[in-house]
Amino acid sequence: MGYDVNIQRLELNAVIDLQGSVKAIKNWVKSGLPPFPDKPNCASDSDGLALYWIAPERWLLRSKIENEDRMLEITMPASAPVDISVVQVSDAFSFFRITGSDAGEIISTACPLDHHLSAFPQNGVSYTSVFGIKCLLIRTENGFEIAVESSFADMTADYLERATS
Repeated sequence: MGYDVNIQRLELNAVIDLQGSVKAIKNWVKSGLPPFPDKPNCASDSDGLALYWIAPERWLLRSKIENEDRMLEITMPASAPVDISVVQVSDAFSFFRITGSDAGEIISTACPLDHHLSAFPQNGVSYTSVFGIKCLLIRTENGFEIAVESSFADMTADYLERATS
């Protein structure tokens, strides 16, 4: 049985890992960040940047690769104070977009996380697994995105293709 889905392997994204208290990060990054999400495992976005609250005192800042220099200017990782960590991790992730009326079916097959809207809201983001591989699951307007470590990207692409046929 085939599924009504479109799976797309995305181009390289710019990603910066931010760790520290909200206060310390706001003191360091004076402007340019999206607002900090008001709940864990949620995202906010502004001006082409997305901010994911992925753990206590840990966020991922994500955008198109064309915005990486701007992100680095905003976060200044090379001179970050000792009370925060700012690490460029763009090359560490490969992203996939899963859209279509059966996108949830594919996520149900691949992932143990309850992704129903009542448990995983429209701006939901969480670490979980797909096909036993650690991933970041992101709810999007028309489906989901998943991010896996780049070394698992080809295997994930193969698994996704098999799951849709």
